[in-house]
Amino acid sequence: MLLQFQGMTAEYERAQILERSRRGKQHRAHQGSVSVLGAAPYGCRYIKKTDTTAAYYEIVEPEAEVVRQVFEAYIREGVSINTLAHRLNAREIPTRTGTTRWERSTVWGMLRNPAYSGHACYGNTEGRPRQRITRPLRQRGGVPTRDSANHERPRQDWIEIPAPPSVSEATFALAQEQLEQNR
Repeated sequence: MLLQFQGMTAEYERAQILERSRRGKQHRAHQGSVSVLGAAPYGCRYIKKTDTTAAYYEIVEPEAEVVRQVFEAYIREGVSINTLAHRLNAREIPTRTGTTRWERSTVWGMLRNPAYSGHACYGNTEGRPRQRITRPLRQRGGVPTRDSANHERPRQDWIEIPAPPSVSEATFALAQEQLEQNR
């Protein structure tokens, strides 16, 4: 009985910690702190806070130039995302992780990320239960063990945090229009 009571208490405490962490991050995001975001986007470096300054993103110029070239090729030349990935691979430009293998999904994420226009966003995705049960899951018993990948939340729920822009807002808007047309 004591073990069960300790388990209940631990479960309650875990839920309390998760809720407090979520509220704290949301509060920091409303204040404009980049420390609540995930990793810095390609082309930026996360600079930790010090006693005198808050945490911020700093532009890494060689990477930012690659970002600009990707956006320009996409909107000016009408190059596909797959072709952009092949071009980056052919030029052997290193990714954030140091490999020279660019995937289409990485380039697609780069084109969709509003942080490149100077507006990093917090709270733009959420985990949801699986919509579809796949064959391997069905063969194991049909019960999903975790939420599926993150899904985009409505735009009005996003909390914008200022970030240094790598491309102009006009260029980013043109890329969004092109992505919508290509969809």
